Amino acid sequence: MCVERQQGNRRAFSILDVLVTMTVIGVLIGLLLPSLSMVQETARRVVCQSNVRQIGLGLVLYADDHQGRLPPSVFMQLAGPGRADPEPQHMLTLRLDPARAESATSWDGMGILFDGDYLRAPRVFFCPSHTGENRYSTLANVWADPSQELLANYHFRGAGPTGGGNPGDVRGLTFDLYRIDPAQSSLLADGMRIKSDYNHKVGVNFFRADLTVHWYSDPTGSLDSHMARNKDEAQPEDVNDAWVLFDLSANAPN
Repeated sequence: MCVERQQGNRRAFSILDVLVTMTVIGVLIGLLLPSLSMVQETARRVVCQSNVRQIGLGLVLYADDHQGRLPPSVFMQLAGPGRADPEPQHMLTLRLDPARAESATSWDGMGILFDGDYLRAPRVFFCPSHTGENRYSTLANVWADPSQELLANYHFRGAGPTGGGNPGDVRGLTFDLYRIDPAQSSLLADGMRIKSDYNHKVGVNFFRADLTVHWYSDPTGSLDSHMARNKDEAQPEDVNDAWVLFDLSANAPN
C-alpha cells in the first residue's frame, strides 16, 4: 500500500517544463553556433594557407627548371610593342577557353604547374571556404574536358616587382623570379577578380617570393567592396592595387 501511494505522488513533466527546457537548449545552441562557425572557418583558413604555400612552392620549382622564369600567361604579357595590355584580373585561370589558347595546350599560368606535374592534386587549387561558383565540388569533372575553361580559387600575379619605383607600375615587374625583390614580392593570393571569388571575406592569404605565407587582415571588407560583380566589369587596376597592398603589408610592423 505504501509503495502504491508513493508511486501515485510522483510528479510528471508538464508542457511548461518541456518548453522551458527546449528554450534553454535553444539559447545554448545559439551561443555555441558562432563559436563553432569560427572554429570551422579557422580550420578552412589553415587548409587554404597550405594550398597557397604548395602552389607557391610549385612556382619556385617551375622557375628553377626554366631559367628562373615564372609560368607564362596570355593575360600577363608585359607592355611592349605588339603586346596586348595585361589583364591581371583574369590570372586565376588554370585552363583557357580553346578560342583564347595560343599553343597546343590550353593550360595557362598556375595551370601549367598541373600540366607539368609540379602539382598533381586538383583540390590544391581550390579553397574550402570558397562559396562562389568555382568550387571544387562543381568543377571536379571539368578537369578531363579540355574544351572548357577552368578557374582556380587563387590568383597568380604572373610577375613580381624588382624593387624601387612604383610597385603598381607593370614596367617595374619582371618574369624572372631571381630578380624579384623578396621584400616587396607578393606572387599568389586568394582569388580577387570579382566578389564571389573572395574566399574569406575578412582577409586574404598571400604568398611571397621568400617562400612565406602572410595574412592580410580586412575585417571591414574594403577589398571586397572594390571588386566587380561580374567578370565583364572586372578592372586591372583593382587587382594591381590589391597586389600593392599585399607588398606593403608584408613588411608593416605588427
